[in-house]
Amino acid sequence: MLTLFTPTYNRAALLPTLFESLKKQSNKKFEWLIVDDGSTDNTREVIRSFIEISDFKIIYLYQENQGKHIAINTAINYCSTQYFGTVDSDDYLKDDAIEIIYEKLEKIWHEKNIIGIASPLEMVDSKKNILARPNIFAEVTATPIEIGYTYKIYGEFTLVYKTEIIKKYQYPHFPGEKFIQESFITNRFDKEYKLLHIPESVVIGEYRDDGLTAQRKQLLINNPKGAALVFCEKMNNPNIPFPARKKFVKNYWDFESINNPSFISKLHKIKNLCLKFFIIYYFSSKKINILLKK
Repeated sequence: MLTLFTPTYNRAALLPTLFESLKKQSNKKFEWLIVDDGSTDNTREVIRSFIEISDFKIIYLYQENQGKHIAINTAINYCSTQYFGTVDSDDYLKDDAIEIIYEKLEKIWHEKNIIGIASPLEMVDSKKNILARPNIFAEVTATPIEIGYTYKIYGEFTLVYKTEIIKKYQYPHFPGEKFIQESFITNRFDKEYKLLHIPESVVIGEYRDDGLTAQRKQLLINNPKGAALVFCEKMNNPNIPFPARKKFVKNYWDFESINNPSFISKLHKIKNLCLKFFIIYYFSSKKINILLKK
């Protein structure tokens, strides 16, 4: 019923920790799907060694390096189980994770407007001290936008989706770009589906200086088309409070401008009239200030 998916790129040294946590699960009713995004280290050999000793099914897929978001597309399209969840290569499961996941999935399988469950990700340092964790103490059924802007619960979640539904939401591919924010998907299904947010953590993530979280700002700069698209859709989402959309429209304009110099074209993509006036005023004020300083 359940596929746990791990995208990986040159993380052969980290994968054994995740594998050991999977071996410790009391419930082995899952398969582990690994999509290798063009690793140049010994990832293939490490995973082969896992397959030889594992008491659960392991599937290994290799693709040319295209970025995590394309690896997610590959995994979703391959997946044939009822549920699909992602565990990053530098994360690992708590011992009772699979038991908790199945317990919670029983609550949503018949709910047509719920796409999956969201478990708070515990981020720890090298000494296992908790650095961050979404502040949730009871089950909350809400959209990703509601959980942040209405319930004021912030942070990363481990998501387990109904496969049949999540297959409808795929990441775009921009030639030459290898990153797009994962909120692209949650922003899109937010209009139709909710998540059951649970207080129990099932995955622990260790903060790493070479991880995507630490590199996020530079990744956006290096992948401007994907960044512009995400901020464009967020600024045009009426479910997001207007103050936040004002921040998104500025981000959209900055990243869109890297490949699109047309003022009119950029302005046309802003659907809200107030946001159009805001961005015109914002940049006009900046230019006036620059002229006054001269």
